[in-house]
Amino acid sequence: MLVLGIDTSTAVTSVGLVDDGVVRGAAAHADARRHAEVLPGLVRSVLFDAGLIPADLSLVACGVGPGPFTGLRVGVTFARAMAQALGVPAVGVCSLDALAVNEADRVRAAGVDAESITALIRVRRGEHAWATYDSYGRRTAGPLVSRDETLPSVGRRVGDSDEFDVQGTPAGTAVAALARDRLRAGEVIPADVAWPEDAAQGTGAPTADLLAARNDAGQVLLPALPLYLRRPDAVPTDQR
Repeated sequence: MLVLGIDTSTAVTSVGLVDDGVVRGAAAHADARRHAEVLPGLVRSVLFDAGLIPADLSLVACGVGPGPFTGLRVGVTFARAMAQALGVPAVGVCSLDALAVNEADRVRAAGVDAESITALIRVRRGEHAWATYDSYGRRTAGPLVSRDETLPSVGRRVGDSDEFDVQGTPAGTAVAALARDRLRAGEVIPADVAWPEDAAQGTGAPTADLLAARNDAGQVLLPALPLYLRRPDAVPTDQR
């Protein structure tokens, strides 16, 4: 199964190709304002370098967040459009899950003592979205949004800031690998859903509760829809 993975939940646009557990290619570009400009070129480059064409893809997987509104929508929209054009499924993965699983795998491969993980992604000024995980990358709490001064400190903290124990962002290869592994484990691609809508200043708790229930049922894969956790600050006048 050849899977294209995309993530734009941070300032980094990341693309990766995974084929039956083997990474066939990866590319990334760091610029929070240029996701839309660079993403098509990164996909073309990764496929070309691997000697493949879009028609070879079996699945398009995208990191659905949480993350900043505009950049996140770019990646999700591109993934859905590409999958529809190719006639293949599109599936979403919580970007924090991809970040945590990748870190857990890295630690085990290095022979370091495993520990719990807190994965974090900056969502706007002074706030991060976060979730906690056990040493195997299985989510134990979240995802939620908190002010930076109230962020949890559970185990190894991994995220898009040099203030954490490990600085990192969700990689397209990690998104693709997680989606592929879950499908091989028998999980099905979920249908589109309407996530619960929390207030703009909320923590995203209604969505976190729903994801916790899905997680308890062994459902890690998500619809290919943005996982914002809460409403944007700016909304149309008729919705205020």
